[in-house]
Amino acid sequence: MFDPEAFVAECVAAAGGDQPMGAVKEVLGRAVARPDEVAAGLRADPGVAVLHRSIELTVISVVVPAGSRPSLPHDHRMWALVGIYGGQEDNQFFRRVDGSLDPSGGRSLMVSDTLAMGADTIHAIKNPLGHSALAAIHAYGGDLIGADRSMWTLPGYDEQPYDDTKVLGAAMRQ
Repeated sequence: MFDPEAFVAECVAAAGGDQPMGAVKEVLGRAVARPDEVAAGLRADPGVAVLHRSIELTVISVVVPAGSRPSLPHDHRMWALVGIYGGQEDNQFFRRVDGSLDPSGGRSLMVSDTLAMGADTIHAIKNPLGHSALAAIHAYGGDLIGADRSMWTLPGYDEQPYDDTKVLGAAMRQ
């Protein structure tokens, strides 16, 4: 059975090593390889649940309902890991060009997939499935909640200070 406290303790220990991103990704990959156990051990309500927050590491559980809208493009300004234990997450990546954003590819994550993103990554997420929630564990190499970050509004990709009610608000509504 998946134990969120034991998982977080393992992530914290891994983040304290020489290669924190790779070590935490290994822990995350082992967890989401058992998606049914993770789902049984974590809440299933739509939204974000903080499992751990410190200066070195933030771990959250994210559940996005079926049929939701895409998030706004946003950055993290620290390394980020995503592990999927339910549904599907489509990522659209962007790069800065002349003060705005240009789309630069994407990646779909299925159950048991993981994704590592560098500190300069800008992306938007969506749950493309109309019949199933997206459920994921995210880990970040720092205090994501306290970090100064950016989001880009639509249309036009205007950069603004990050506001989770705007970035994820759309993604949580159907």
